[in-house]
Amino acid sequence: MAAFELITTPKALAALVEKLANEPCIALDTEASSFHRYKESVCLIQISTRDLTFLIDPLAVPELGPLGTLLAKPGMEVVIHDADYDLRILAKHHGIRVENVFDTLVAAELLNEPEIGLAALLGKYQGIAVDKKFQKADWSKRPLPQPMLDYAAGDTSHLIALRDILKEKLIAKGRWSWAEEEFELLTDAPFNIAPNEEPLFLRIKGAKMLKPPQLAILREVHAWRESVAERQDRASFMILGNDVLLSLATDPPASIADIASRRGVNERMLEKHGPRILAAVKNGQSLPKEQWPRLERPKRWDRDNDYEDRLKRLKIVRDGLMQQFELRPGIVAANQMLSEIARTLPGDLEALAALPGIRKYQVEHFGSALLKVI
Repeated sequence: MAAFELITTPKALAALVEKLANEPCIALDTEASSFHRYKESVCLIQISTRDLTFLIDPLAVPELGPLGTLLAKPGMEVVIHDADYDLRILAKHHGIRVENVFDTLVAAELLNEPEIGLAALLGKYQGIAVDKKFQKADWSKRPLPQPMLDYAAGDTSHLIALRDILKEKLIAKGRWSWAEEEFELLTDAPFNIAPNEEPLFLRIKGAKMLKPPQLAILREVHAWRESVAERQDRASFMILGNDVLLSLATDPPASIADIASRRGVNERMLEKHGPRILAAVKNGQSLPKEQWPRLERPKRWDRDNDYEDRLKRLKIVRDGLMQQFELRPGIVAANQMLSEIARTLPGDLEALAALPGIRKYQVEHFGSALLKVI
């Protein structure tokens, strides 16, 4: 169990930032409310040096400017496991930019570790057994019980030691420059996000397979669910799951009893909301054709009879490179990248390097082999 100091006042935060100012490396993690609350917020920030651990309560100290200044220092390496989400929520809710990241998950992927979860890595390299019982806990409640605080402190207390091991292995394999490229992209990602203007109901997995009249129902029941979730400040899926929404859209109920027969619908929720759910379904069914949601047509490509053959050859080469270098598919070239290469036919390494999303190390180590088959 890691000892820690809980930071709950601006004065304590300022003192912490001063204490950490000359540290070359710290570990960081966050706990958010998105699993339980409609309005996402950062509920806890864990920070560790090699010897000390601190838990910052952003609900008690919402002004995190001093911490942002610390994390933005180029000379301060910040170790995070699976950094993407942590970096995005710190940027979104507190305007914090972490300038110099080491992501232990990305490092593990580049090393082709068979298991890349933090618990698995700590178990393998440090013999530490991690209890994940509070992984889906409600971190927005106050006061936080001692066992949850102890759990949170454990998330970062061993991260720097793990970073040391993984960096040494990356250097030994000649892949440290690969990691540096990936880490730099992570730093920029939260500030390069194009706004997603697609309606939320269309982002439900399986929604784009529905026909327009079914989408009309889905839009209505989704809007009902979101209004309830926002009013109660509860995560949307806790009101009604996406599978139930899709079921209501593809097989519209004729009665409340029909809704009750759906898997995932509980009696208490139906008793409270059944008539409104049925009304939302009826509203969707009654919409005239011109008001049905319409999906954008996918981009049409000129007919290219050889495209599929080129893509198949690229996948064969990619699979060979995976075996040769002992790497995951996405590290050599993800399917989407292979599709882009097959369609655009870059003529040389310079043209390949110009494709959006491709990494320098992918061009250098795998580019020639991929271009040879197109």
